[in-house]
Amino acid sequence: MHAPSARKILQDQPLTGPNIRSIMRRIFPKRNDYVSDITLFEELLPELARFEITTRGQLKRLLTKYRRALLTDDRSPLSSVEQKYYCEWFGAEHTKNAIKRQYWFGYPALVRNALESKFGEQAEVWSDEPESLLST
Repeated sequence: MHAPSARKILQDQPLTGPNIRSIMRRIFPKRNDYVSDITLFEELLPELARFEITTRGQLKRLLTKYRRALLTDDRSPLSSVEQKYYCEWFGAEHTKNAIKRQYWFGYPALVRNALESKFGEQAEVWSDEPESLLST
């Protein structure tokens, strides 16, 4: 019997906050990597587990399946209400840069958006965290 390949071993590793971020960095643009608080990535673990996404490979498959749609949504213009909200949470300078470079969602929000794309309303999360609100 053959030993599992290095790729298979990596894909079967359980998810952690740091490796969620690592997976995101391989799939999505760096400009969306503006969330430095690792706890926001760790908060995704129970949300993903609810839908039986517990390994690196499962998360990667989910994200690559919806990557194009997520990036299209990420580049869509913000309404004036959303821009005001964004300024309040992230500051005028960050918002100005986001408008100029056409990105809105940080990595945690992109993960939540992917869950909502696949699982619909049952995946929606309501929170006071800015990342969560931007993903709804």
